[in-house]
Amino acid sequence: MLSKNINTEWFRTEEISEFLHDARYIILLYIIGDFMTTFHALSNGYGFEENGLLSGIMADNGIWSLLLIKTLILLMIYWNYRSIRTSMHSYAKKLWDFSRTGISLFGLILVINNLIVIFVRLSLFEYLGLS
Repeated sequence: MLSKNINTEWFRTEEISEFLHDARYIILLYIIGDFMTTFHALSNGYGFEENGLLSGIMADNGIWSLLLIKTLILLMIYWNYRSIRTSMHSYAKKLWDFSRTGISLFGLILVINNLIVIFVRLSLFEYLGLS
């Protein structure tokens, strides 16, 4: 159920433009960076997808399904962004900043891990026992 504060007009150009600017590091690192490095690693046989859910989906639907999943996640982030921006609570801006930074840092970690897999043939997640 949507909050009464949320404007149901989803495709306002100004708001989408502001979101894309605010989420630029999420898009660059988590969406594009992780997809490109994962695509390269899997296409060249450098490693395998460690996430069991994603691995199963990609096995059934191909590697491009990862990009579709990341696009759906970006739509959820946009919904979250809209919900936070229309919130009347004083902590709303800090919540968006924390969310944006956390997702961007997670994307950076994924890209670094993928690059290590490509160049060193070692996964940080596997090495640390996280997979």
